[in-house]
Amino acid sequence: MKKHWFAVILPLALGLMSYSCGSKGEKATTVTPSADSIEQIASTSETIEEEAPVVEDEGDPTIIAASASRMKMVVDNKGNLVGRYVQTNQATYTVSVQDDIEIPKLGHKIVEYSAKNGQGIIYTLRKNVNVRTEPNMNSPVICQISCKEGQAPDTYPCIGKVKEWYKIQIRGKEGYVRHDLVEWDGMDTF
Repeated sequence: MKKHWFAVILPLALGLMSYSCGSKGEKATTVTPSADSIEQIASTSETIEEEAPVVEDEGDPTIIAASASRMKMVVDNKGNLVGRYVQTNQATYTVSVQDDIEIPKLGHKIVEYSAKNGQGIIYTLRKNVNVRTEPNMNSPVICQISCKEGQAPDTYPCIGKVKEWYKIQIRGKEGYVRHDLVEWDGMDTF
């Protein structure tokens, strides 16, 4: 998030400038900034980037944490998915399935799952999301996916990602849904 320094400093400066000055027995005066001086402060503003909190992680530094279409997962030595990676401890990994659990590091490793590589699932919390034959708005609609209020959403295997479209498997067919209408997750916990 960006903040202009004057948005923080200006109210403080105005408060100090309008503070009544004077010592014992002297008449107090009030200083009020002119419109020109306020405009000059605003026009010389610099932006300050607020830094995102740093999350320390002892896992593989080449694997990023969760994002919209990729996340760290923990698998066993046979490649079976165990859960979403949370953190590395001395002898265990904390993983999340529906609750956080500890599993031994021995026999497990952290891998990156991504929609682009055809991993994970897709679901929607909306009604009537079109599944299309191609990754564009002009292609024919195969079917629609929906989520009924108060019910867990149906999930569909993600088999890839093309630009801003997820490729899914549905009713024995392959189709595409817009990324902004669905959610991707590394595993199904519904």
